[in-house]
Amino acid sequence: MPDIPYATRDSAGILIAENTGLPSPEDSWVVEAEPFLTIGGVSAAPPAQFTVVTQAARFGDGRLVVLESEMSELRFFDAEGQHLRTAGGRGEGPGEFHYASTFVRLPGDILLVEAIDRYISFASNGDYVGEWRIDSSDLVARKRAACSPSALLADGSLLLCELRQLSVGDRWGSRLVAQLLRATSDGTEVPLGFYVGADEAVLFSSGTWVASGGSPMIIAIVNNPEYSVEVWSPEGRFLRIIRRLDGRRAPTDREVEAAMEMAMRPPPVGPAPARPEIPDLVPASLGLTVGSQGDIWVRRAPVRGMQDESVFDAFDHEGRFRGEVRFDGYFWLYEVGDDYLLGARLDEMGVPHIQLRRLLRSSS
Repeated sequence: MPDIPYATRDSAGILIAENTGLPSPEDSWVVEAEPFLTIGGVSAAPPAQFTVVTQAARFGDGRLVVLESEMSELRFFDAEGQHLRTAGGRGEGPGEFHYASTFVRLPGDILLVEAIDRYISFASNGDYVGEWRIDSSDLVARKRAACSPSALLADGSLLLCELRQLSVGDRWGSRLVAQLLRATSDGTEVPLGFYVGADEAVLFSSGTWVASGGSPMIIAIVNNPEYSVEVWSPEGRFLRIIRRLDGRRAPTDREVEAAMEMAMRPPPVGPAPARPEIPDLVPASLGLTVGSQGDIWVRRAPVRGMQDESVFDAFDHEGRFRGEVRFDGYFWLYEVGDDYLLGARLDEMGVPHIQLRRLLRSSS
């Protein structure tokens, strides 16, 4: 077994994987520098021109589906990137929606799209299957709410926050704290830990990130700013904690300048913002993805206001650190397969390019 990380059990029987330094070359995962497929750009055909992409996935036969949120469309492409079909569209009719934050791929390659309070199902070829709604008034009455723009977990269950006052001491200070719940279709609610909001008084502050995936499904939670990833089962079992002890870093002068400029922009109405405190270290996570093998990818950069480089830390399903993966420019990760990464890179005009990149996992 490699020296990085080492694992132990604490007094509560929770497995803790602690990582220091960098893995050896033979233990590192590598993402090829050049994508093997790119879709998009201002010169692309109209179906391949994207404005706001909130999710994408790859089917087993190589086809891709991209959620273009600005146009409320699911766009399907073949394995070579040629447009096949567009589904959805703005409206209230069957299969139509006005805004969608994400979708998940369910067994049978059914796509479940989250469109505010509507959940719409499509077949893998884009055909409309059906939909259901959540009762927002019932959630409010029970003091439940979505914790983030998306409440959808990988198995189609929902992630909610229980809005009640929690006694957590001084661990998170004055930040909003709520109980995380996994809500299933039969009404069962499973506690999963805490959601912690951002601290607006601190520059770079980021709230809790939650991601799900893998087979069997796991749920990963990072409560910033500390570098500690909680891994839960759907049934509410606390499986492990993953830490990178030397993973956080100090912000650069350029990062502070860019983030401060954004933080101090006056709002359209109301008082001018107060100058935020500059922290010694950047928060651990600025994004989170769970891969097909239960691997966990922590997005470390860029911070708000920067787009020069994107950095991800990769951990295998046991919590071993498999290295840093770096991309030039702004790259957002949608899906990690057995041997690929699917994401979007923004060009200098801010236009998304959907990219597939080869992932080489070490055999150790």
